[in-house]
Amino acid sequence: MNRVLCAMVALAVLVVPACGGPKTVKKVSDEELKARRERAQQSYSIAMGYYQQGDLEAALKNFNEALVQDSMYYEAYVAMGTVYRKQRDAASAELYYRKGMKVDPKKAKAYEGLGDLFLAMNSLDSALAVYLQGLSQDSSLVDLYNGAAEVYVKKNEMAKADSLYQLAMRRFPDDQNVQRLWADFLFKQKRCQEAVNALLPVIAKFPKVTELRQRAVDCYIELKQYDNSVAQLDTVLQLEPDNNQALLRKGAVLMLQSKTKRAVEVFETLIQRDSTKAEYYAYLGEALIQSGNTGTAEARLRKALALQPGMAQAYADLGDIRRKAADAKRGTNLAATSTTNLKAAKSLYEEAKGYYVKAQADPSYAEYAKGQVEYIDKSLSLVEKELFVR
Repeated sequence: MNRVLCAMVALAVLVVPACGGPKTVKKVSDEELKARRERAQQSYSIAMGYYQQGDLEAALKNFNEALVQDSMYYEAYVAMGTVYRKQRDAASAELYYRKGMKVDPKKAKAYEGLGDLFLAMNSLDSALAVYLQGLSQDSSLVDLYNGAAEVYVKKNEMAKADSLYQLAMRRFPDDQNVQRLWADFLFKQKRCQEAVNALLPVIAKFPKVTELRQRAVDCYIELKQYDNSVAQLDTVLQLEPDNNQALLRKGAVLMLQSKTKRAVEVFETLIQRDSTKAEYYAYLGEALIQSGNTGTAEARLRKALALQPGMAQAYADLGDIRRKAADAKRGTNLAATSTTNLKAAKSLYEEAKGYYVKAQADPSYAEYAKGQVEYIDKSLSLVEKELFVR
């Protein structure tokens, strides 16, 4: 065989595939594609169940199975990113959020998830870039405006945050969520009157959305417009008669108005509805203190502690009862106060201090309780000096 013939034979060996012919890709039938999507949806539903139960590993396994069945399953990519974020695996979370963005760049959740991931890591510039990327894909992705605005707030660029919300409101004049976010922004900036002005037209447009009314209540309380607060809460309760939280807030506002009798009635109604809630007894105790009925108030506060041991609100209120009693025993002129009363005041102050110290464990009551302890220490010093010279 000459060299040319040998070369031709070798070339033929190279171009002719093994197994006797070109390979073909098997076409997936519509029925099989439909079956795969159904299996993907089933795996996704199972994964969500595990996720809600807190079993993240099982959730990941089933979300991944959903993607094996349907590689274009956008929600599964976003869910995987969210699970990895919960597991503090930022790299994997970012990977899956970006895969979701690639599958469907017009949907908001992947941008929102990745932006929120960067925001939680305090990578503000990265977060902003993702939010703005999402908005450049589709400016109707409403959820992204709040994320970008929050970045501007954290960067103390309030004018940019303000401008972004204004833009969102112009683009979505009938979107209640945008209007609510704008009001939230104003409220956090202590621009409460502006927040009210922004909320009232939206409330008129969406009168049955109680969340909007609740935010208006927050604003009115800050503005000390308590009648308006109560009016909004009454409307909420007309729409949702069983909304115990709204009723509790109404009682608290009535206390701010010194309408103690009505407040007591509200808290007693709540206890009739649910006698297992410690906060109802604590608020009732405060209202009774305000009305001067300290004996009954103390009984209600101790009931609150029985239901929720360590409740700072109840300890602070018990401290108030003892401190006020001590002040009364001490009087304004120590030299004119009997020894018996001074000793009683000393004992009451010490008991009050014990309650306030316990209340200090709760950050929301720590500053108040600390101030009361300082007041009691000064009062005790004066009382003890007077007792010493007698």
